[in-house]
Amino acid sequence: MQTKVYLFYAIADGAKREYRDEDGVDGYGRTNRIPNPRDMSLIQTFVNAVLQPANMYRIRAGSIRFLSEDIPQKGVPIIVQSIRIMA
Repeated sequence: MQTKVYLFYAIADGAKREYRDEDGVDGYGRTNRIPNPRDMSLIQTFVNAVLQPANMYRIRAGSIRFLSEDIPQKGVPIIVQSIRIMA
């Protein structure tokens, strides 16, 4: 089996609930984007290195939206790891 891993890395600004591909930090490779979740086998989201439950966010191609009342605090990293397993 082959796998492809996509990483999206951004720094929270403390004000936004939604982050898009263009909010990604430069320098983290050419896969610093959020692919279409329908094409992925597994998606994990980390805020300040803590794995988030799937019901706390919504992923669409090119964006992540946090659904909780609280938003990520300013300065903390947001990482979306998307993995595609191909047979």
